[in-house]
Amino acid sequence: MMDINYYIKTAYNDNPLWFMREVEKPHHIMRIAKCFRLKNYLHGKHEVLNRQDTVYKNQKFTVRKIVLHNTKTILNFHSNYLLGKPVTLAGTESLVSDIQSVYNYGNYNSIDWELMDKVGKYGDSFEFIYIDDNGNITSKVFDSSCSYPVFADDGTYIAFIEHWTNKENISYWNVYYPDRVEEWSNEGSSPYSKPDKNTGKDVVYYDPHMLSSTENSTGLPIHYYNPSDWDFREGEGLLELIQPIMDELEDIYSKMGDSIYTLSLNPLLVSTGQPFQGAIKNNDAVGYMFNMELGGELKYVASTMDSNSIKLYLNEIQNQLNFNAYMPSILGGNTNIANVSEVSLRMLYQLADVYAMLNERVMRNGFNERFNVIRKLLGREVKGEYINVEFNYARPQNVTETLDNIQKQVEMGAMSIETAVEKSPLTPDKTQELERLKKDNKGKTDNSNIDTNVVNNDTVTE
Repeated sequence: MMDINYYIKTAYNDNPLWFMREVEKPHHIMRIAKCFRLKNYLHGKHEVLNRQDTVYKNQKFTVRKIVLHNTKTILNFHSNYLLGKPVTLAGTESLVSDIQSVYNYGNYNSIDWELMDKVGKYGDSFEFIYIDDNGNITSKVFDSSCSYPVFADDGTYIAFIEHWTNKENISYWNVYYPDRVEEWSNEGSSPYSKPDKNTGKDVVYYDPHMLSSTENSTGLPIHYYNPSDWDFREGEGLLELIQPIMDELEDIYSKMGDSIYTLSLNPLLVSTGQPFQGAIKNNDAVGYMFNMELGGELKYVASTMDSNSIKLYLNEIQNQLNFNAYMPSILGGNTNIANVSEVSLRMLYQLADVYAMLNERVMRNGFNERFNVIRKLLGREVKGEYINVEFNYARPQNVTETLDNIQKQVEMGAMSIETAVEKSPLTPDKTQELERLKKDNKGKTDNSNIDTNVVNNDTVTE
């Protein structure tokens, strides 16, 4: 298996500035361009804004450009559906307690949500685990548009580069090796010029210099991604899948708005027959009598829109959007429900559950790597201990029915108290709840051991 040193030697002839050429590779440029395109889309720069204005009644007519931000709602829904509620840690009790403490002090609930949010938007997210100045284990989540994972020819993930250029045209490179992290920058470097490969014009360059090199005890940043069918090294987010459907919705809404305002709400005055001489001919006249010959007619004519076809088309597009976005139809107002059971709720949210399971697989793979790093930092690498994670979907549920089922299983002896605490929707922190139960049970045991024959000082005895 190829490592980073062999890769630099064979691909860049041991050039210490190899990372500058690495970030200019075509597949990196294409992925970063995709990230910026999706960022612009989320910022509101949609295809519908490119519609050209036209001329109507000899005047410039500004066509409608309706921008919908449904994609943000869809992405936020899925991120909160899977990780809106904190995950539950399960496994060896002492190890769970230690890692739960790391989660609490490291703010990992917010970190998990941010990772999931970037996977849905851009297809990739990266997490680097480190120890902060306060001695707490926490993680840094990278900007997807500044992230350059380095893969060997055999597909092995061997290094990571964080690269960006600020408004003052100063560039930075943070190069993550398995054993160290190097910081580079061209700030303060002497400029020089050389011809560009494509245009032949002279371009000013600044060679970078190393700012620092620190030991890396946590390995490479963890790569969270749902593998794309096009390139196994990159992820494919939900945003780029539903964007074409949203473009079509915005286009039809904008054109339909133009049609309503120009044709339906601005009717034409049409006359049939010969008006009498001296009749009012000013189209803006109001309150006048218009005399016409016998059989003549004066009326307003408006365009008739095929509302049934339009409604059918819009409904089909909306249904396709819900299907491709894994959205429950109930959230779009397409389904009316009253009192429903737990089973009915699961059926209504089946598509959301399917997508949550796909994302759960992505997040679980990354969490397993995270747990290995945290265990290494804590010195808890004993093979007999294990740690796992359970996701708490934000699905509406019949809490009473769920608690009744848990109670029945506990009474039957088919479920332990610990499992009941994990499955209960009312106990988000399993470790803390189990510790409190132990204290309560210990208190009851201590009270039961009190000698009932002993009387207190206030009791009068004969």
